[in-house]
Amino acid sequence: MDTLPSLETLEIVCCGDLKEVFPLDPKRQQKREIIRFPKLRHIHLYQLSALQGVCRSRMFAPNLETVKVRGCWGLSRLPAVSGSTSKRPKVDCEKDWWDNLKWDGPEAKHDPSLYEPRHSRYYKKAHLPRSTVLR
Repeated sequence: MDTLPSLETLEIVCCGDLKEVFPLDPKRQQKREIIRFPKLRHIHLYQLSALQGVCRSRMFAPNLETVKVRGCWGLSRLPAVSGSTSKRPKVDCEKDWWDNLKWDGPEAKHDPSLYEPRHSRYYKKAHLPRSTVLR
């Protein structure tokens, strides 16, 4: 599997035991090939607590438009994209998750500058309130 030519939308919701969406056979896992998703436009992943990755190989999705991720704290990578700064995919996600993603850099078309992150307007970093303890 080095390409999924027809996949346009990947949406998975509440599969708590799912670790990998497209597992590869052991021979391919060692090669670290790039898997191409030429028509993939939307990725929506919700409440997948065990998810570690879509696949173990690097992903390339040149036509990616939107990514929505919530509750997938083990997922650490997004697909590489076309590299066009005028057509950056919008990523709706938790800010803490976004801040912990791993990147390969602009030359690999896998850099945070190639995406447009959007975090909840209700996001607030947890601060400990100043207070006194009453006994």
